[in-house]
Amino acid sequence: MAAFVAGCGPDDPSPDPADGPAVQTVVSPPPAHTLLLGAEDPAELALTTSQQIYDRSPVAVVAGGGTPDGGDAPDGGTPGGGAPKGGEASDDGASDGASDGASDGGAAVRAAQASAAETLGAPALVVGGAVSAHGVADELDRLGVQVAVVVSPESPGAGVAEGAGGAGERVDGDDAESDSWSDDGAAVPDALSGAEQAAATAGADVVHLRVSALPDTGDEEPGALSAAEAASLQDDVDAVLASDPSSPAPQDPAEVRLREVLALTDPQPGQEAAIATLRAAGAVDHEVPGGDIAASPESIAEIDLAQALAVVGVGPTFGDAADFAWRVEAAERGDLLPTGTQQLLPARYVTTEAEAWEEPDDVTARAAVAAEAYAGLGDGPVVPTVVVQAGAAQGRPAEERLAELAPLIAAAREAGQYVVLDVAAGDSALLDEVKPLEELLARPGVGVALHPEDRVSDGVLPPQQVSVDEVEAVITYIEGVVTNHGLPPTTVVVHQTRPESVVGRERLADVAAATDAVEIVLAADRTGGPTTGEWVWNRVSDDVPDGVHTGWAGPTYLPDQAADLVPTDPAPLFVAGP
Repeated sequence: MAAFVAGCGPDDPSPDPADGPAVQTVVSPPPAHTLLLGAEDPAELALTTSQQIYDRSPVAVVAGGGTPDGGDAPDGGTPGGGAPKGGEASDDGASDGASDGASDGGAAVRAAQASAAETLGAPALVVGGAVSAHGVADELDRLGVQVAVVVSPESPGAGVAEGAGGAGERVDGDDAESDSWSDDGAAVPDALSGAEQAAATAGADVVHLRVSALPDTGDEEPGALSAAEAASLQDDVDAVLASDPSSPAPQDPAEVRLREVLALTDPQPGQEAAIATLRAAGAVDHEVPGGDIAASPESIAEIDLAQALAVVGVGPTFGDAADFAWRVEAAERGDLLPTGTQQLLPARYVTTEAEAWEEPDDVTARAAVAAEAYAGLGDGPVVPTVVVQAGAAQGRPAEERLAELAPLIAAAREAGQYVVLDVAAGDSALLDEVKPLEELLARPGVGVALHPEDRVSDGVLPPQQVSVDEVEAVITYIEGVVTNHGLPPTTVVVHQTRPESVVGRERLADVAAATDAVEIVLAADRTGGPTTGEWVWNRVSDDVPDGVHTGWAGPTYLPDQAADLVPTDPAPLFVAGP
């Protein structure tokens, strides 16, 4: 599969040991508990990973190809946008490695590069896409690289210009049509591939790794170096290092590897270099399908079990840095919602009203029976949901009320049920009614329900109306409780018999779009007979803001009628049980 040739420039003088100290490999864990490496461009992702994890390394593995098929972006473009850290798309006429990873051999090159990096315990870098040869050369300089393993296809002429020297040989400047210049003023032939130019500009010796087309390896990892190939590569690199009097003394790999660092990946073509760099440094990786931690019980269990000192996310599917940090913290707590994941959806929540003074086991048994009437309704599980009045009782301390509600919430959680704390509007701001409940809301699987139509006039709006600003304030506050405590997402249910009870409710579309921590529900209240109930549902469910769910509290009916009466367009997320 692979051939190895070590080469150095024919006119390169032997280095003077006094030129500088020997380079030893030094890796550092992320400075914070979570680190998101979210670049879409593979070359930028590889470069950023190296910058974040490796402080020094005498060896690096370099390949061309900044796009998943192994080629560069057309016309020196930058897939994914944005300037790279340490380099930019080449404008100096260099090939930037397009020939290093032609589409027919790109997968093989990427796989071999990853395998080589892990074998050598070295960072993997990519020339192309958003990162030029000079950008990679800057990183090689920062790392103090003395040997660059250049990975390229074995196909004729790939990576070396015709007539410019045999495979693995450094091209002499006299054989090139035009030259660039390295940092020390030496000529760097433009006929070299981008990866070779990066090595030459940084003054690193080169070991070539020539890769044939991706073979069918059966049960083996496609493209991975065999044990013999890995040993041969290691010997070649060691031989070049040994020929340099300033080379570092051998290190015990265990002494320079990261400890207790977990890398979460959603592997996509082109991310192999970044993932290999983390593995080479000692990180343990775990695949998260789609980058959705909350949807994967296996990933939640893995993160919870690991309790790593640092968690790294690789790729753009993990969201932004704040969202990633919250999802990791929630997974480390290990709390699951009744859906079996840390997501509220897909599911249907069937509510049962309860009083705090009731026996908790009786309430959960009643809630389970109510939910059974809706078995098989819609996608996902049907979740029994206990709704308990939680507003401040006149003349009673808040602490006393919280202590009264706690056993019921604990019993519902133990039974795999959801809880909604029901809060009336009264004559206070909605947020003032909700804040005293934070101790309970800071538990997983507990949401809140609001009743704007209970509002006494505040002198600005008429009775039975609140501004959308008040509702938004509650949602923002609940979002903070969820993310600050590392909880799974929760719900804010807003009861209505008419849409105008929340003035400006169309703005809830923007509120919903701005958060993943809270699902917003507009619930059409129970109002009596079937005719009235249908009228209320039609009004409340008309023009529901995008991203906002509906809830249905239809008329009282017999249990055997329940599932047949539930609306389907839109399908309500919350349904009031009989």
